Amino acid sequence: MEQTEKSKVYAENGLLEKIKLCLSKKPLPSPTDRKKFDHDFAISTSFHGIHNIVQNQSKIRTVLWLVVVLGSVSLVTWQIYSRLLNYFTWPTTTSIEVQYVEKMEFPAVTFCNLNRFQTDAVAKFGVIFFLWHIVSKVLHLREITANSTGSREATDFAASHQNFSIAEFIRNKGFYLNNSTLLDCEFFGKPCSPKDFAHVFTEYGNCFTFNHGETLQAKRKVSVSGRGLRLLFNVNQEAFTDNPALGFVDAGIIFVIHSPKKVPQFDGLGLLSPVGMHARVTIRQVKTVHQEYPWGECNPNIKLQNFSSYSTSGCLKECKAQHIKKQCGCVPFLLPGNGIECDLQKHFSCVSPVLDHIEFKDLCTVGTHNSSCPVSCEETEYPATISYSSFPSQKALKYLSRKLNQSRKYIRENLVKIEINYSDLNYKITQQQKAVSVSELLADLGGQLGLFCGASLITIIEIIEYLFTNFYWICIFFLLKISEMTQWTPPPQNRLGNKNRIEEC
Repeated sequence: MEQTEKSKVYAENGLLEKIKLCLSKKPLPSPTDRKKFDHDFAISTSFHGIHNIVQNQSKIRTVLWLVVVLGSVSLVTWQIYSRLLNYFTWPTTTSIEVQYVEKMEFPAVTFCNLNRFQTDAVAKFGVIFFLWHIVSKVLHLREITANSTGSREATDFAASHQNFSIAEFIRNKGFYLNNSTLLDCEFFGKPCSPKDFAHVFTEYGNCFTFNHGETLQAKRKVSVSGRGLRLLFNVNQEAFTDNPALGFVDAGIIFVIHSPKKVPQFDGLGLLSPVGMHARVTIRQVKTVHQEYPWGECNPNIKLQNFSSYSTSGCLKECKAQHIKKQCGCVPFLLPGNGIECDLQKHFSCVSPVLDHIEFKDLCTVGTHNSSCPVSCEETEYPATISYSSFPSQKALKYLSRKLNQSRKYIRENLVKIEINYSDLNYKITQQQKAVSVSELLADLGGQLGLFCGASLITIIEIIEYLFTNFYWICIFFLLKISEMTQWTPPPQNRLGNKNRIEEC
């Protein structure tokens, strides 16, 4: 320890000696030289007004110019502070622009039957309603409103049918799309068929998406407004049924219009078309561009593992899937991800409690930049205007009755016609932009400096050079003083010797 302390002392002394030697080669300027340096700076600087203070012989004029310079410096300081304060509030402006094009990409449309299950299958498995209610809870959190008897029956069924796959059951025994349920399909004057639709699971069971982004090699586009997708569905009420106790009391088709790159989201966004009606839907395309934080709330660095493009709905699904996989060791088939599919017993014993925990702890949140799923930086929406007319007319009713070999009552109670068109071949871009950019901020600050002080970037460099030179001289002065003081420190050996002499006396 003593050797270490001695080496530190020697090192410090050696460093001070080196500093002293270096500073001795650059002696301090005399007071006269320092005054001359200050005077030369005052009369040569491009900062307006200072030379008038120094060169004026009249004291009154000197005082007046001093007041003018100090007032200008105060004003420019206040202006710069206000400009910086405004910039760091991250203000934004919103611009709306309408773009006209020759061809427009047609959106994806997902269709579902409001009667989700085949009647003969439900007759054998009446508990399927409650089971699907439990399973589809992963799509959006909701309370189970069924009675306790149904819950116990579903629990007993899950315990006794451990190998039962509800996904395969719904795929095979739910609503299907073929030539008997899709009677007519036409897109932009060309016929289409059930093969042009992709199967997808939603809270409505089996649903089918037209113009799905991952199934088509070329994007479908339209070049004339008023022409788009025309469909004629047969909901076949006798073949499909649902449980009115759970709130499914309608007959018809529910559909949602969305971007081909996004997953369908029915919660609060679905459009209904009842039986015996012709629904004419007119849509517009609206693109929204959000700024990233701190100007906006989007985060461009977030990428989804199971989706090609980011969306809040897809992010929420992945967030829930990750928590469920971590806690339960499996992934529900309605959520994206790789892993073992959760069976019914897992849904009751683990998945449902984990979903409640996610909701209670706010583990999957939407909106702000620091939430689990912030808003997307760019999104495309399709606002729709829908109108209805009675379908079919009396003459068309006779024609369809003969063509389909069905009664007129059957046609009134089962057929749904849907037509989806663009109103115009243009789209609206709503873009969030920075109200003040860095270049605009610099230009504003430079304008304030030039207006009040006649200063520029070169002036600021001159002032920095002047302050740095004076600071350098001050540092040299203090360092030389420190080195002189260390020379007068009595050596430790003399003090020890005096102490020994006192002890001897």
